[in-house]
Amino acid sequence: MEYTKYKNSKSVFVLYIVCISAFFASLNQNIYSPIIPLIKDSFHVTTTMVNLTVSLFIFITAIMQIIFGTILDIKGSRIILIPSLILTVITSVGCAVTTNFTLFFVFRLLQAFGTAAIPLIASATITDLFEGNTRGSAMGTYQTLLSIAPAVAPIVGGIIGDKYNYNGIFWVLVSISVLLLVINTLFFPTDQKIQEKKKSNAIKFYHFIVKDGMGSLVLSLSFLNFLVYFSILVYLPILLTDHYHLHIKIVGWLYLPITISLVAGSLLFKFVQWRISLITLFTLTNIIITVGIIGFGFTHTYSLLLMSLSLLIYGIGIGILTPTYATIITNKFEQYRASAMGVFNFVRYTGMAAGPILISLLLESISSELVFTLFGILFGIISSFSYFFVYKTKIDKRMTL
Repeated sequence: MEYTKYKNSKSVFVLYIVCISAFFASLNQNIYSPIIPLIKDSFHVTTTMVNLTVSLFIFITAIMQIIFGTILDIKGSRIILIPSLILTVITSVGCAVTTNFTLFFVFRLLQAFGTAAIPLIASATITDLFEGNTRGSAMGTYQTLLSIAPAVAPIVGGIIGDKYNYNGIFWVLVSISVLLLVINTLFFPTDQKIQEKKKSNAIKFYHFIVKDGMGSLVLSLSFLNFLVYFSILVYLPILLTDHYHLHIKIVGWLYLPITISLVAGSLLFKFVQWRISLITLFTLTNIIITVGIIGFGFTHTYSLLLMSLSLLIYGIGIGILTPTYATIITNKFEQYRASAMGVFNFVRYTGMAAGPILISLLLESISSELVFTLFGILFGIISSFSYFFVYKTKIDKRMTL
């Protein structure tokens, strides 16, 4: 798809529309966590069944990145965005009104199909509207909002759920999704002339990005990073309550170092990407991530202060990492930007889904100190291979199929 490249108030307005829409998609996913006990008690089902809706929601989101990425490159964004928002409205109503868990389960999974396209459409639209450093800055804005959503969602979900039960949360989602449907229907750009591509080229693209040295390296590091990130997120409550014997009310506050620093890292990316090259930023980010993970591995059972400092460093790294990697991917595979972002998001979501499962299995036989330290070393080893590609591959090289 090709939008006219322009730098004016309209492009900025569209930027914030798609960023807020992506924020809502992330909110939809993360607002669910604190109400799991409410749903379990309301429908009289096991925790395992409720957790299954969480895992399948992420899994569907991951798979749909690949499917939607190809469709966006061939058909454009609007043809996917509007039906996705309509589906989100319908399924949110279904989740709010049903008293049957089977129906709730189905509506929640269909809701995943509705929201899965929104972050991908947002990133693809940004890469269409902006170029060069301006694109990087827009990606930083996008990532900042996505960074805030996981921090805000559980708090909002807990407040609404405590007062209005799980139904209230889904009615709030209905209201927001209706508002976004109206705004995007009125203001989201109409796809202009779409470059037709043969199906064989789309298939060849996925083969190409995996074989490409820099592409496979970025995808590998993204998968590992988000696997580690979600491993830490699910392990922290256990560590803080069982090892440090902290009250559950205090546990939430100890997520602040990684949450605040993640947002700070996203804002920092917007500032520094104008001043240093993506190649340099890529290298520095990998070092920061490596130090943060290894630091957490060494310190998390010995000192809350040092652990928080490690999480602070790690959070800054994640905040810089995502827009850096996304900009590299879209710049390198310019012709198939939506497909490239689809692969990138698929890999990230797969890492998110794999992390909680893998860490649970590993901690049954290996100490947490060793597990997270080895994660950090592995990340450092993989990122060290960037040396062989950084000076051989120009980040803004266009892909030709």
